[in-house]
Amino acid sequence: MKRILLLLTIFLSLAGCAASNDRSAASGKTLDIYFMDMAGGASTLIVTPLGESVLIDTGSLEPKHRDADRIERACKHAGLEQIDCLVTTHFDIDHYGGIYELSRRIPIKRFIDSDTPPARYDKRQAGETLSPLYEQATKGKTSLLEASEDIPLKNSGKGPKIRLHCVASQKKIEGFSGDIDAPVEGFEIRKPDTSNNAYSITLVLTYGDFKFFAGGDITWNVEHHLAHPVNRIGKVDLYQVTHHGLDLSNNTILLKALAPTVAVAMNGPRKGIQPRTFKDLNALPSLKALYTIHYNTQYGDQGNPPAEFIANREDPSRGEYIKASVNPDKKTFTIQTGPEGKKKTYPIRP
Repeated sequence: MKRILLLLTIFLSLAGCAASNDRSAASGKTLDIYFMDMAGGASTLIVTPLGESVLIDTGSLEPKHRDADRIERACKHAGLEQIDCLVTTHFDIDHYGGIYELSRRIPIKRFIDSDTPPARYDKRQAGETLSPLYEQATKGKTSLLEASEDIPLKNSGKGPKIRLHCVASQKKIEGFSGDIDAPVEGFEIRKPDTSNNAYSITLVLTYGDFKFFAGGDITWNVEHHLAHPVNRIGKVDLYQVTHHGLDLSNNTILLKALAPTVAVAMNGPRKGIQPRTFKDLNALPSLKALYTIHYNTQYGDQGNPPAEFIANREDPSRGEYIKASVNPDKKTFTIQTGPEGKKKTYPIRP
């Protein structure tokens, strides 16, 4: 009898240790966000602690293979065998150009966009070429994401909840039913933007207390109504600098409302943060760091952070990404420039 009790005690002890280790392993996994070098285009990869993946945009078609190569490399670094969901924020050539090439390399399970069927293809440059490529890649099986909808993500039930929520799409904003372009007394409302940019999908990702804002290329008037008369987003920890940092986006009111801790700009060597946006970002009391993919030769000190915060400062052709990793247990997130770069840690706002 004593032998049986001893064996039972050992078994329960080992089982308890195993369960504890399982909980530790589950809680130790991070939410990872890769900001990839599309040389002035855009592609952002989100990998959840459960290994689920969401890719936002696919960069450009030209030069051939470049952007698909870089997305595929990030997927391999993340250990992905497929992309669970691809979101095309809008139909400008630098945001959906790499979709066909990428779809031939890695399975993509679900396609979401801001216009179904796509009626707002960019007619400039490669627009006529890209439209049929988009149809081939998606096989016409896309779904429209509207403001107030979630992109469903798996939750384990053990750790903090993760949620990817759409707050704007097709010039419509969650919680606002008025005219986006109507004048607002006391504020600057610009002339109506009829380009694809204003129709961008805008996403907010939360993981526990951590909050990340990705606005695609939305422009000034849409941004205004996200922040005024009420702040519909709240404060964020991480801000993907909207529209590569151009001044026709990054509304000053929205920047103040979001009050990010860290901002990351997916710019190019000759396309990036313009002086007004750069000034407004650096004037934010909350901002601890501004990262960019490239050194922007157009603006010098008026558009670039210090060299340590630029992913491809020494070699613009290297194609290194910027990676954010969120650890809710430690209440921190880290930013790393490239897979070999130095990591810096920042607090998650409670």
